[in-house]
Amino acid sequence: MREIMETSRSPAKPRRVRAALGVVLALLAAAPACASLRLPPVPTLKGEIEGLNRRLEELFRAGDLLGVADLYADDAVLIDERGRRTTGREDIDAAWSAIESPIEWSLELRRLHGSDALAYENGTSLLTTRQNGERVTAASHYLFLWRRDANGEWRIQLDARWPLEKR
Repeated sequence: MREIMETSRSPAKPRRVRAALGVVLALLAAAPACASLRLPPVPTLKGEIEGLNRRLEELFRAGDLLGVADLYADDAVLIDERGRRTTGREDIDAAWSAIESPIEWSLELRRLHGSDALAYENGTSLLTTRQNGERVTAASHYLFLWRRDANGEWRIQLDARWPLEKR
């Protein structure tokens, strides 16, 4: 019976097995070298949007309100807590520039869904300014609709805010 099994085996099969085993061993040997390359991580949707939120907070804290407005699309819509609607580049630039004495802005992302081209996020916003010498914090829920522009950059297409519910 042993003779039958040996004669029925294709002579190329052991060579293929040995070649595959050689490739596997070569890959295993190269793995430590690949690990030391420290390739940058592939950005995730959540990582990109959280990074943009941190950028908005930094720009606000630095008083660069036109920098904040620049992260909005040219045809964006902003709806504030009172339901007032601001549309377009000039008006959004003016709305952000009208803020006096910016101190701090905190965006807490609660939920995020989307794709490579379009994403929506909602969360809680705490925006602190100085008015008449006192710190004033506007607390609200927000919804950002992010859209990639022609250059592949994320821009806010819609910024809608509504008051936090009283508890």
